[in-house]
Amino acid sequence: MPISNTSENQVRAGKKAKPKKKKIIFILLIGLMFLAGSSAGAYFYFNKPAGAASEVQKATVPKTTETESLDMGEMVVNLAGNGGGHYLRVKITLEYPKEKKLREELKKKKVQVLDAMIIALRSKTLEEVAPVGASDALKKSLLNVVNNNLDCGEVVGIYFTDYLVQ
Repeated sequence: MPISNTSENQVRAGKKAKPKKKKIIFILLIGLMFLAGSSAGAYFYFNKPAGAASEVQKATVPKTTETESLDMGEMVVNLAGNGGGHYLRVKITLEYPKEKKLREELKKKKVQVLDAMIIALRSKTLEEVAPVGASDALKKSLLNVVNNNLDCGEVVGIYFTDYLVQ
């Protein structure tokens, strides 16, 4: 009987040894995964360029400046060249910071600003206003014209709500 007892004890010991080994392997595997994840996280956190963080912050911070708009109405002007056979019809809206002085100045000088814009538009040729991308260059040009006529601030944007070249 002692022989069968020892074989029984060996069988029991073998069964107990297998789950213990699995448990140790499982704990080691989880520890290695945690260590790898921590290392990767630390690498990416500490290895980013110095300028990247400030660029991301600048991109995510919205502008807090409130703006107002002023409808300048519709303008129809003859274009330069070709003996006045072509014209441009635009409806323009100005965007400016919400400042009382600037609002009052724009209302007082609306006629002078309109005159300057009409002169600037009449100096353009068909080739300068007809192409698809021409409106952006025209906006920049008009923005300079408008801001040159102002003393208390600057217009920050010009929008065409109607744009027709004939």
